[in-house]
Amino acid sequence: MGRRGVFWFSTKWLSYRVWPAWIGFVGRGLFLLLIAGLVAWGLALAYFYFFPSTAIVSIRSRIASKTDSLAILQTQFALLEAEKARTAKLDSMLYRELTAIPPREERPAQVTMHSLSQEEIRLDTLMQYAERARALLARHMQQEEILQRLASQIVHLPRHRPIERGDLAVGFGPVYHPITLQLYEHKGIDYIVMPGTPVLATADGVVREVSPLPFMENSYKVLVQHTPTLYTVYYPVEPTVRPGQLVGRDTRLGYVIRLSMARTTFLHYEVWRQGEPVDPLPYLWGDLAPEEVRAYQKAFLSPGHGLH
Repeated sequence: MGRRGVFWFSTKWLSYRVWPAWIGFVGRGLFLLLIAGLVAWGLALAYFYFFPSTAIVSIRSRIASKTDSLAILQTQFALLEAEKARTAKLDSMLYRELTAIPPREERPAQVTMHSLSQEEIRLDTLMQYAERARALLARHMQQEEILQRLASQIVHLPRHRPIERGDLAVGFGPVYHPITLQLYEHKGIDYIVMPGTPVLATADGVVREVSPLPFMENSYKVLVQHTPTLYTVYYPVEPTVRPGQLVGRDTRLGYVIRLSMARTTFLHYEVWRQGEPVDPLPYLWGDLAPEEVRAYQKAFLSPGHGLH
Protein backbone atom coordinates (compact mmCIF):
# COMPACT_ATOMS: atom_id res chain seq x y z
CA MET A 1 0.00 0.00 0.00
CA GLY A 2 1.42 3.36 -0.90
CA ARG A 3 1.43 6.61 1.02
CA ARG A 4 -1.84 7.70 -0.59
CA GLY A 5 -3.66 4.57 0.54
CA VAL A 6 -2.50 4.97 4.17
CA PHE A 7 -3.61 8.57 4.31
CA TRP A 8 -7.01 7.71 2.91
CA PHE A 9 -7.61 4.97 5.56
CA SER A 10 -6.60 7.17 8.50
CA THR A 11 -8.87 9.98 7.26
CA LYS A 12 -11.85 7.64 7.09
CA TRP A 13 -11.12 6.31 10.62
CA LEU A 14 -10.99 9.81 12.04
CA SER A 15 -14.31 10.63 10.42
CA TYR A 16 -15.90 7.65 12.21
CA ARG A 17 -14.47 8.77 15.62
CA VAL A 18 -16.59 11.94 15.61
CA TRP A 19 -19.48 11.21 18.08
CA PRO A 20 -22.98 12.58 17.59
CA ALA A 21 -24.10 15.48 19.80
CA TRP A 22 -26.93 13.50 21.53
CA ILE A 23 -24.46 11.12 23.24
CA GLY A 24 -23.38 13.93 25.62
CA PHE A 25 -26.98 14.66 26.61
CA VAL A 26 -27.60 10.95 27.35
CA GLY A 27 -24.51 10.75 29.54
CA ARG A 28 -25.48 13.82 31.55
CA GLY A 29 -29.03 12.48 31.95
CA LEU A 30 -27.79 9.15 33.28
CA PHE A 31 -25.47 10.93 35.73
CA LEU A 32 -28.35 13.07 36.99
CA LEU A 33 -30.52 9.97 37.38
CA LEU A 34 -27.76 8.34 39.42
CA ILE A 35 -27.50 11.38 41.68
CA ALA A 36 -31.30 11.50 42.11
CA GLY A 37 -31.42 7.76 42.99
CA LEU A 38 -28.69 8.18 45.59
CA VAL A 39 -30.48 11.17 47.12
CA ALA A 40 -33.82 9.26 47.19
CA TRP A 41 -32.12 6.24 48.77
CA GLY A 42 -30.54 8.43 51.44
CA LEU A 43 -33.85 10.20 52.17
CA ALA A 44 -35.62 6.80 52.46
CA LEU A 45 -32.96 5.55 54.87
CA ALA A 46 -33.26 8.71 56.97
CA TYR A 47 -37.06 8.45 57.00
CA PHE A 48 -37.09 4.80 58.06
CA TYR A 49 -34.38 5.49 60.63
CA PHE A 50 -36.18 8.36 62.33
CA PHE A 51 -39.74 7.13 61.64
CA PRO A 52 -39.49 3.32 61.72
CA SER A 53 -42.43 1.00 61.17
CA THR A 54 -43.80 -1.45 63.73
CA ALA A 55 -41.93 -4.38 62.20
CA ILE A 56 -38.63 -2.49 62.30
CA VAL A 57 -39.26 -1.45 65.93
CA SER A 58 -39.90 -5.09 66.91
CA ILE A 59 -36.77 -6.22 65.07
CA ARG A 60 -34.73 -3.52 66.81
CA SER A 61 -36.13 -4.55 70.21
CA ARG A 62 -35.27 -8.21 69.57
CA ILE A 63 -31.76 -7.27 68.51
CA ALA A 64 -31.39 -5.11 71.63
CA SER A 65 -32.64 -7.92 73.89
CA LYS A 66 -30.25 -10.39 72.27
CA THR A 67 -27.43 -7.89 72.71
CA ASP A 68 -28.33 -7.51 76.39
CA SER A 69 -28.50 -11.30 76.78
CA LEU A 70 -25.11 -11.61 75.15
CA ALA A 71 -23.71 -9.02 77.54
CA ILE A 72 -25.22 -10.87 80.51
CA LEU A 73 -23.78 -14.16 79.26
CA GLN A 74 -20.38 -12.56 78.86
CA THR A 75 -20.58 -11.25 82.43
CA GLN A 76 -21.63 -14.64 83.76
CA PHE A 77 -18.88 -16.32 81.78
CA ALA A 78 -16.37 -13.95 83.34
CA LEU A 79 -17.75 -14.76 86.81
CA LEU A 80 -17.55 -18.49 86.08
CA GLU A 81 -13.98 -18.12 84.94
CA ALA A 82 -13.16 -16.27 88.17
CA GLU A 83 -14.93 -18.94 90.22
CA LYS A 84 -13.10 -21.65 88.31
CA ALA A 85 -9.78 -20.02 89.07
CA ARG A 86 -10.75 -19.65 92.74
CA THR A 87 -11.83 -23.33 92.89
CA ALA A 88 -8.58 -24.43 91.30
CA LYS A 89 -6.67 -22.37 93.84
CA LEU A 90 -8.63 -23.90 96.74
CA ASP A 91 -8.15 -27.37 95.27
CA SER A 92 -4.43 -26.78 95.08
CA MET A 93 -4.38 -25.54 98.68
CA LEU A 94 -6.39 -28.59 99.82
CA TYR A 95 -4.04 -30.93 98.00
CA ARG A 96 -1.07 -29.28 99.63
CA GLU A 97 -2.76 -29.59 103.03
CA LEU A 98 -3.58 -33.27 102.49
CA THR A 99 -0.13 -34.13 101.22
CA ALA A 100 1.74 -31.99 103.70
CA ILE A 101 4.42 -33.79 105.66
CA PRO A 102 3.73 -33.55 109.41
CA PRO A 103 6.65 -32.23 111.44
CA ARG A 104 8.63 -34.92 113.13
CA GLU A 105 10.77 -34.64 116.20
CA GLU A 106 14.42 -34.78 115.43
CA ARG A 107 16.18 -37.60 117.14
CA PRO A 108 19.91 -37.34 116.74
CA ALA A 109 20.38 -41.03 117.29
CA GLN A 110 18.04 -41.91 114.43
CA VAL A 111 19.01 -39.21 111.94
CA THR A 112 20.79 -40.71 108.95
CA MET A 113 21.88 -39.42 105.61
CA HIS A 114 19.90 -42.12 103.81
CA SER A 115 16.49 -40.59 104.56
CA LEU A 116 13.50 -40.95 102.27
CA SER A 117 13.14 -38.59 99.36
CA GLN A 118 10.41 -35.95 99.18
CA GLU A 119 8.48 -37.92 96.54
CA GLU A 120 8.54 -41.14 98.59
CA ILE A 121 7.27 -39.34 101.69
CA ARG A 122 4.48 -37.66 99.72
CA LEU A 123 3.47 -41.01 98.18
CA ASP A 124 3.39 -42.59 101.63
CA THR A 125 1.19 -39.76 102.92
CA LEU A 126 -1.22 -40.14 100.01
CA MET A 127 -1.45 -43.88 100.57
CA GLN A 128 -2.29 -43.33 104.24
CA TYR A 129 -4.95 -40.79 103.28
CA ALA A 130 -6.44 -43.19 100.71
CA GLU A 131 -6.48 -45.98 103.32
CA ARG A 132 -8.32 -43.75 105.80
CA ALA A 133 -10.80 -42.72 103.12
CA ARG A 134 -11.36 -46.38 102.19
CA ALA A 135 -12.00 -47.33 105.82
CA LEU A 136 -14.39 -44.41 106.26
CA LEU A 137 -16.29 -45.39 103.10
CA ALA A 138 -16.57 -49.00 104.26
CA ARG A 139 -17.93 -47.90 107.65
CA HIS A 140 -20.39 -45.57 105.96
CA MET A 141 -21.61 -48.35 103.65
CA GLN A 142 -22.03 -50.66 106.64
CA GLN A 143 -24.09 -48.06 108.47
CA GLU A 144 -26.15 -47.45 105.32
CA GLU A 145 -26.86 -51.18 105.05
CA ILE A 146 -27.98 -51.29 108.68
CA LEU A 147 -30.25 -48.29 108.18
CA GLN A 148 -31.79 -49.83 105.06
CA ARG A 149 -32.42 -53.09 106.89
CA LEU A 150 -34.04 -51.24 109.79
CA ALA A 151 -36.13 -49.19 107.37
CA SER A 152 -37.36 -52.37 105.68
CA GLN A 153 -38.29 -53.84 109.06
CA ILE A 154 -39.87 -50.75 110.57
CA VAL A 155 -42.72 -50.71 108.03
CA HIS A 156 -44.03 -53.91 109.67
CA LEU A 157 -44.15 -52.46 113.20
CA PRO A 158 -47.61 -51.24 114.33
CA ARG A 159 -46.33 -47.86 115.44
CA HIS A 160 -49.32 -45.72 114.43
CA ARG A 161 -52.87 -45.18 115.65
CA PRO A 162 -55.64 -47.32 114.13
CA ILE A 163 -57.86 -44.22 113.78
CA GLU A 164 -57.13 -40.64 112.84
CA ARG A 165 -59.11 -39.08 115.69
CA GLY A 166 -60.44 -40.50 118.92
CA ASP A 167 -59.90 -40.37 122.69
CA LEU A 168 -58.01 -43.20 124.34
CA ALA A 169 -60.35 -44.27 127.17
CA VAL A 170 -59.38 -47.78 128.35
CA GLY A 171 -55.86 -49.14 128.62
CA PHE A 172 -54.17 -52.52 128.70
CA GLY A 173 -54.53 -54.56 131.88
CA PRO A 174 -57.23 -55.26 134.47
CA VAL A 175 -60.56 -53.41 134.06
CA TYR A 176 -64.10 -53.80 135.38
CA HIS A 177 -66.74 -55.19 133.06
CA PRO A 178 -69.49 -52.58 132.51
CA ILE A 179 -72.33 -55.13 132.99
CA THR A 180 -71.07 -57.79 135.41
CA LEU A 181 -68.72 -55.38 137.24
CA GLN A 182 -66.21 -58.20 137.48
CA LEU A 183 -62.50 -57.60 137.10
CA TYR A 184 -61.07 -59.10 133.91
CA GLU A 185 -57.90 -58.77 131.87
CA HIS A 186 -58.23 -56.24 129.05
CA LYS A 187 -56.02 -57.41 126.18
CA GLY A 188 -55.84 -54.14 124.27
CA ILE A 189 -56.79 -50.46 124.32
CA ASP A 190 -60.11 -48.78 123.48
CA TYR A 191 -60.69 -45.54 121.60
CA ILE A 192 -63.95 -43.59 121.91
CA VAL A 193 -65.01 -42.72 118.37
CA MET A 194 -68.07 -41.84 116.32
CA PRO A 195 -70.00 -44.57 114.46
CA GLY A 196 -68.64 -44.99 110.93
CA THR A 197 -65.11 -43.88 111.80
CA PRO A 198 -62.61 -45.44 109.34
CA VAL A 199 -60.32 -48.08 110.84
CA LEU A 200 -56.78 -47.97 109.46
CA ALA A 201 -54.03 -50.58 109.42
CA THR A 202 -51.21 -49.56 111.74
CA ALA A 203 -48.45 -51.16 109.60
CA ASP A 204 -47.86 -53.15 106.43
CA GLY A 205 -49.13 -56.71 106.52
CA VAL A 206 -51.66 -59.23 105.26
CA VAL A 207 -55.24 -59.79 106.45
CA ARG A 208 -55.45 -63.25 108.05
CA GLU A 209 -58.94 -63.26 109.52
CA VAL A 210 -62.26 -61.45 109.10
CA SER A 211 -64.65 -63.19 111.48
CA PRO A 212 -68.04 -62.15 112.97
CA LEU A 213 -68.24 -61.35 116.67
CA PRO A 214 -70.37 -63.74 118.73
CA PHE A 215 -72.45 -61.04 120.37
CA MET A 216 -73.51 -59.13 117.25
CA GLU A 217 -74.19 -60.41 113.74
CA ASN A 218 -73.21 -57.37 111.70
CA SER A 219 -69.92 -56.64 113.50
CA TYR A 220 -66.60 -58.30 112.69
CA LYS A 221 -63.10 -58.76 114.00
CA VAL A 222 -60.18 -58.11 111.62
CA LEU A 223 -56.80 -59.73 112.29
CA VAL A 224 -53.72 -58.49 110.38
CA GLN A 225 -50.38 -60.30 110.39
CA HIS A 226 -47.35 -58.02 110.11
CA THR A 227 -44.50 -60.46 110.83
CA PRO A 228 -44.49 -64.21 111.59
CA THR A 229 -44.82 -63.38 115.31
CA LEU A 230 -46.63 -60.00 115.28
CA TYR A 231 -50.38 -59.49 114.81
CA THR A 232 -52.92 -56.70 115.35
CA VAL A 233 -56.65 -57.09 116.05
CA TYR A 234 -59.45 -54.56 115.40
CA TYR A 235 -63.15 -54.76 116.41
CA PRO A 236 -66.09 -54.09 116.20
CA VAL A 237 -65.66 -53.32 112.49
CA GLU A 238 -67.75 -53.39 109.35
CA PRO A 239 -64.95 -54.76 107.14
CA THR A 240 -63.94 -53.59 103.69
CA VAL A 241 -61.10 -56.12 103.30
CA ARG A 242 -60.97 -59.88 102.81
CA PRO A 243 -58.64 -62.60 104.14
CA GLY A 244 -55.40 -62.87 102.22
CA GLN A 245 -55.43 -59.24 101.11
CA LEU A 246 -52.17 -57.31 101.35
CA VAL A 247 -52.52 -54.00 103.18
CA GLY A 248 -50.19 -51.11 103.82
CA ARG A 249 -50.10 -48.59 106.60
CA ASP A 250 -53.23 -46.40 106.64
CA THR A 251 -55.11 -48.89 104.45
CA ARG A 252 -58.82 -48.73 105.35
CA LEU A 253 -59.87 -51.99 107.00
CA GLY A 254 -63.48 -50.99 107.59
CA TYR A 255 -65.71 -48.76 109.72
CA VAL A 256 -66.49 -48.77 113.43
CA ILE A 257 -69.93 -50.19 114.44
CA ARG A 258 -71.81 -49.40 117.62
CA LEU A 259 -72.36 -52.41 119.91
CA SER A 260 -75.76 -52.55 121.58
CA MET A 261 -74.38 -53.68 124.94
CA ALA A 262 -71.62 -51.05 125.08
CA ARG A 263 -71.98 -47.73 126.86
CA THR A 264 -70.53 -45.82 123.90
CA THR A 265 -69.09 -46.37 120.43
CA PHE A 266 -65.50 -47.58 120.66
CA LEU A 267 -62.76 -49.33 118.74
CA HIS A 268 -60.88 -52.14 120.47
CA TYR A 269 -57.27 -52.53 119.31
CA GLU A 270 -54.84 -55.31 120.28
CA VAL A 271 -51.21 -56.19 119.55
CA TRP A 272 -50.15 -59.83 119.78
CA ARG A 273 -46.49 -60.85 119.89
CA GLN A 274 -45.34 -64.48 119.92
CA GLY A 275 -48.86 -65.66 120.68
CA GLU A 276 -49.46 -63.36 123.68
CA PRO A 277 -51.21 -59.98 123.94
CA VAL A 278 -48.93 -57.06 124.80
CA ASP A 279 -49.56 -53.42 125.66
CA PRO A 280 -50.03 -51.52 122.36
CA LEU A 281 -49.03 -48.18 123.89
CA PRO A 282 -45.22 -48.66 123.66
CA TYR A 283 -45.66 -49.48 119.96
CA LEU A 284 -47.35 -46.15 119.21
CA TRP A 285 -44.10 -44.19 119.18
CA GLY A 286 -44.86 -43.14 115.61
CA ASP A 287 -47.72 -40.94 116.89
CA LEU A 288 -47.10 -40.60 120.66
CA ALA A 289 -44.07 -39.15 122.39
CA PRO A 290 -42.42 -41.27 125.12
CA GLU A 291 -43.72 -38.95 127.84
CA GLU A 292 -47.27 -39.30 126.48
CA VAL A 293 -46.96 -43.11 126.58
CA ARG A 294 -45.75 -42.96 130.17
CA ALA A 295 -48.60 -40.61 131.12
CA TYR A 296 -51.21 -42.96 129.63
CA GLN A 297 -49.67 -45.99 131.32
CA LYS A 298 -49.67 -44.17 134.66
CA ALA A 299 -53.34 -43.20 134.18
CA PHE A 300 -54.27 -46.84 133.44
CA LEU A 301 -52.48 -48.32 136.46
CA SER A 302 -55.68 -48.38 138.49
CA PRO A 303 -58.43 -50.61 137.04
CA GLY A 304 -61.00 -48.68 135.06
CA HIS A 305 -64.33 -49.58 133.55
CA GLY A 306 -64.29 -51.26 130.16
CA LEU A 307 -66.54 -50.25 127.33
CA HIS A 308 -67.61 -53.81 126.49
